[in-house]
Amino acid sequence: MLVEITGVSGPGDYSPVVMGTGVRALGQSHLPLNPPNVTLTQLLSGAFDAQWVEIEGRVRSAQLGPNNVVLGIAANDGSLTAVSVRQAGVNYESLVDSLVRIQGNAGAVFNQQDQLLGVRVLFPTLREVEVVQAAPRDPFAVPAVPITELFRYSPDPGLLHRVHVQGKVTLDWPGRMLCIQDPRAAICIQTTQSTGVAVGTLVDVVGFPAINLFKPTLEDATFRTAGSASPVMPLAITADQAIQGNLDGQLVQMDAELIGKDLASTDPTLMLRVGRYVFPAILPKDAALGGALPWKDGSLVRITGVCNVQVDSLSTNLGEGVVKPESVHILLRSIDDISVLQAPTWWTSEHTLESFSVVGLLVFASFAWIVVLRHRVALQTRALRGSEERLRHLSEHDALTGLPNRILLNDRCQTSLKRAVRFQTCFGLLMVDADEFKIVNDALGHQAGDQLLCQLGDRLCDCVRATDTVARIGGDEFIVLLPDLRIPAEAESIAAKIVAAVAHPYQIDQTQAVITVSVGVVTYPEAGSDLDTLMQYADEAMYAAKEKGKNSFQVYRPKSAPAGGSGGNSLLHPPHIPLATGGA
Repeated sequence: MLVEITGVSGPGDYSPVVMGTGVRALGQSHLPLNPPNVTLTQLLSGAFDAQWVEIEGRVRSAQLGPNNVVLGIAANDGSLTAVSVRQAGVNYESLVDSLVRIQGNAGAVFNQQDQLLGVRVLFPTLREVEVVQAAPRDPFAVPAVPITELFRYSPDPGLLHRVHVQGKVTLDWPGRMLCIQDPRAAICIQTTQSTGVAVGTLVDVVGFPAINLFKPTLEDATFRTAGSASPVMPLAITADQAIQGNLDGQLVQMDAELIGKDLASTDPTLMLRVGRYVFPAILPKDAALGGALPWKDGSLVRITGVCNVQVDSLSTNLGEGVVKPESVHILLRSIDDISVLQAPTWWTSEHTLESFSVVGLLVFASFAWIVVLRHRVALQTRALRGSEERLRHLSEHDALTGLPNRILLNDRCQTSLKRAVRFQTCFGLLMVDADEFKIVNDALGHQAGDQLLCQLGDRLCDCVRATDTVARIGGDEFIVLLPDLRIPAEAESIAAKIVAAVAHPYQIDQTQAVITVSVGVVTYPEAGSDLDTLMQYADEAMYAAKEKGKNSFQVYRPKSAPAGGSGGNSLLHPPHIPLATGGA
């Protein structure tokens, strides 16, 4: 349709617009002919915003909404999305793995500061989609590739497409992860498919090959059963065999001593010790019955699960190109994968020997021998306490920065909550997340990234009181606990101090790096009366700070708070502080 538009030009949100428009139809027309074939790099320049363009790429996924469909497109120079109105009766899934050319309007994805953060192409119907190379009618009909052949050198360009692998299921966390193994190898696959499948079932899996933390996997994967379930026998191994790294993805069995449990993490985790090794065994998040696990610390247990090797990325990058294992996680399917071989008891062989020694000394030895024995017991006790303290410190502190980890943070949060309830005081929680840390990490390397995280932790500690706690809970995310606050506004003051302090440049070897942080602020009892609620609201406030442009903090307050209140359950009130990013 050819139209005439009249109005007043304006700046718009990202690019110029016409406001107060009047539209008059002039007659039938056609879509623009011979649109420019553009790359993702050209679209990200903003020069083609709102123009009719053509892109070429391979369809990686098709996500269906109530009204729209979103196609994930892998172009030669990156990934973008193509969006259209959902048409009834159209099988969009059949486009996955097809090479297509799509004509449509280039659309900008921008933030509240009118900065271009991404692009997408808006196309009217499938008439604007040209299939250059159709996907196989049935992706499962493509011959299965052995797991060991993924990412081996091959001149076959077909391996760049969606591939088909087959194996027996060793672990199924519906909607999250599926692990399978064939006669020679194993692989764990991230999938959103929520269909449950029994362990031992033979399945066909199709997906796009990808590398995740130096390990092969499949992305945008789907699967279907190819045979009935049959037993998969676990491989009995030792801790030394597990840490070698060649059993990644395999179903294994191991005996270990239970030394602790972590129920605060997303997935319940058991801390196990085998000789000189300490490693976690991870259960699916719904495995903790009533929030508790039935095993006692000190139990000798036998675990059966999937060996998940963690790679030492620094040593791998600095080495000769061979992946270096760092640690091992055991992924468990359910609580049935844990059996108690021996319950903890006070009457150990050491205690029994000490008891007989005391009796013998009382009968046959003099008072001098008793003094000597007591001295020796004291020495042994100090040695054991020192060993326990070292183990406790390792289990409660982050190995990189030396800051408290989730376990110690949870304990201190519980203590602060009890004090606040008893003395009718308040305390604060700050969720701190580094902005664009991945860009610095990728540009300077993981070793420089580790130095940057350590310096960031030091700056956070410098901004708080000696009685406060700064904990690293993973990646570039930190939690700051502020107990015994006089007024909630003190938390906002500390958050502003952190944002300002972090923005100054960091000296990494001979290079200067600049990062900022987004901080979410909550206080007790204003934002909630339990730790889970406070953590959730702090996380929401932190993401609100990122959406507001990063390099700032956001305060979560209930709807009833006087500042800017209006109807609803809760509000994020943003005391945004205009700090220039990049240390300006």
